[in-house]
Formats: sequence, structure tokens, C-alpha cells
Amino acid sequence: MADEEKPLPPKLDVARYLLAQGSLFVHLDPRVDTVAVPESYRSEPQLVLQIGFDMPVPIRDLEVDADGIYGTLSFNRSPFTCRVHWDAVFALAGDDGRGMVWPESMPEEISEEIEREAGREPPPPVVEERPSLRVLPALDENAHSTSSTPPKPGDRPPYLKVVK
Repeated sequence: MADEEKPLPPKLDVARYLLAQGSLFVHLDPRVDTVAVPESYRSEPQLVLQIGFDMPVPIRDLEVDADGIYGTLSFNRSPFTCRVHWDAVFALAGDDGRGMVWPESMPEEISEEIEREAGREPPPPVVEERPSLRVLPALDENAHSTSSTPPKPGDRPPYLKVVK
């Protein structure tokens, strides 16, 4: 018998857990009818909002409840009251990048992009060019290292000795 997948936890529970750790990045489809965000963001398949209870620009009316997320956020220093129902949210991530994705809520364009990325061959390994070693001609022990003339074959600087 095949192992059954555990159902994913509710988005509200994950959001509350991550908010208790710090700020929360909410990945959503702004085109969904139950989303209220500035009009300039509504045409893209993905919008990421950062929310939290201790943000540099405080969200005084932030609510995270069974319906979704509500609060007045700052967009280019302009306040806008947002409402995001859970049906539009497809991923939640904390400050440390850990979080959860609900694939069934993900916009088709994002799913296709992930599939394309997963199907790509890995880039070829980077081969570093190593400098090659070469034998330098030995210098005459009487030659001075400050000489402006190039060393003669067989000459080596006095600080180098041949060890046999």
C-alpha cells in the first residue's frame, strides 16, 4: 500500500506560527477577486507582501484571521488598505526563508515556470584554469637580482639552491 500524503496545515496556522517568529512574506495571486491591493499590482500572477507586528512602517490595523489577511500596508510610501483571502495565497515564508507552499493555490504561470526550471539541465561544471608550472632557467650565483639584463639560461637567483 502506498503511503498517503499528509494534508498540508491550514494557511492561517502557518501564518500565525511564522508571524510569531518575525515578519511574514505572503505570496499571492493578486488577480483573484477576493484580493484588494493597489491596481498597479493586480495584473501580475504573483505579488509578495511582507507583513508583521514589528515592521519599520507599523501595520497598526493588521489582522490575520480565518478569512485571510487585512491591514494598511505601505506601497512606495503610500498607504493602501489590503485584503487578501486565503484562497489567493499560495506560499508563506518567514524571515529565514522557511515556510510552506500550497501547490493547488498556485497560479498556473508560476507552476509552469517551476516545471520549466525543474526540467532544465544543470549548468555545466565550472572548470577553473590552473596556472601551469614551468621550470625557470637557473641563474649564475654571481648574478645580481637587481640586474636589468635578463637572466641567462642556467642562471638562478642566489636565494635559490638546487637540492639533490
